Amino acid sequence: MNTELKYKGGTLHYSDQGKGKTVLLLHGYLESLEVFESFAKDLARLARVITIDLPGHGQSELINGGCSMELMADAINSILEHLELDKITLYGHSMGGYAALAFAEKYPEKLEGFCLFHSTPNPDTEEKQRNRQREIELVKQGKKEIICKTSIPNTFANRNLKKFAHEVERVTQIACKTKEEGMVAALESMMTRKDQNEMLRQLKVPKVSIIGKEDNFIPYETALGIAERTGMETCILETSGHMGFIEQRQESLKEVFRLLYEC
Repeated sequence: MNTELKYKGGTLHYSDQGKGKTVLLLHGYLESLEVFESFAKDLARLARVITIDLPGHGQSELINGGCSMELMADAINSILEHLELDKITLYGHSMGGYAALAFAEKYPEKLEGFCLFHSTPNPDTEEKQRNRQREIELVKQGKKEIICKTSIPNTFANRNLKKFAHEVERVTQIACKTKEEGMVAALESMMTRKDQNEMLRQLKVPKVSIIGKEDNFIPYETALGIAERTGMETCILETSGHMGFIEQRQESLKEVFRLLYEC
């Protein structure tokens, strides 16, 4: 069931389906809850699944003109309060992982389990900040579609581009629907997000990092090092890039259910 919630001058769009223990999936940059459509449907056979269009993405509006990770965390919490949900297992994909970390910092008592899905608690490096600033300038120059059509194929492992050509096109179409102001606000919030390594290390719930061995954005060895120093278990997807819930769907489903029902 798709529905909306008015929040701080904007509208938040979310989906709620299935019954059982609750899992919340947060999408990444240039995505929306649509990216989880088939994955969430499979999960909903054995769980209650909430997906959200993060502010500025999909059908959700920016919150008072912005969308810092802390504002995203508050928006997520507003939906949980609206649905009267006290406990969830939280999965954050890519940028959704940054929002999930902000939520874990502000609302740790609401977590039963936590997963970074191709994401990291590290802040942006100076080089990454410069790249995001260049992307902001391109968006402002009206080159949104060029960015989307260039970025999305890189989220898949090189070996999978032909195999998942239909999915690459589908996710690219989702990306192209992202409003320019949403892209700029997300890029700015990613540039300025804080280092969450210590917070994650101290988080006292079962926590997992799902890692794509062929991820073009987060090097495999880097992801392993982060998991070790923050006390996360690891789930290695051997043939995945940054989109494991598509590239290795069954393995990803198995890991979600494992964490959800072991919590």
